[in-house]
Amino acid sequence: MNRIAALVLIGLMMVLGGAAVALAGNLEIPQSVTLSPKQFQGYTPKKGDVTFNHASHMHIACADCHHTVPDTYTFEGCMTEGCHDDIQNRAEVNSVFRTFHTTKDTTKSCVGCHRNLKKQGQGDAPLACNSCHVK
Repeated sequence: MNRIAALVLIGLMMVLGGAAVALAGNLEIPQSVTLSPKQFQGYTPKKGDVTFNHASHMHIACADCHHTVPDTYTFEGCMTEGCHDDIQNRAEVNSVFRTFHTTKDTTKSCVGCHRNLKKQGQGDAPLACNSCHVK
């Protein structure tokens, strides 16, 4: 009986995995996106916008950064209202600054991930402010 259950489980996993691949194949992933705090009224950024290159990050699972995907199955931009939209308080979890710059979370923060890659001797991920923020 255990053997049949295992075979059924394997078959189910293959079907679900195939469905996930099919759904992912239908997603339109932009080559790059511009991240700009200029969208927030009354805020004047000190640094320039950041162009995020999706193509160079394709080895990372979408849900690693777009962490609301498992709940909603939709992809939103990082600075979407209700997500990371606090432009004033850098310490808040939903802070725009903390989202991209914290070194404490190496899985969801750009700077944290880049710093972790450098420590491991992998790649040439930028760490200098002006490497990402172009005026």
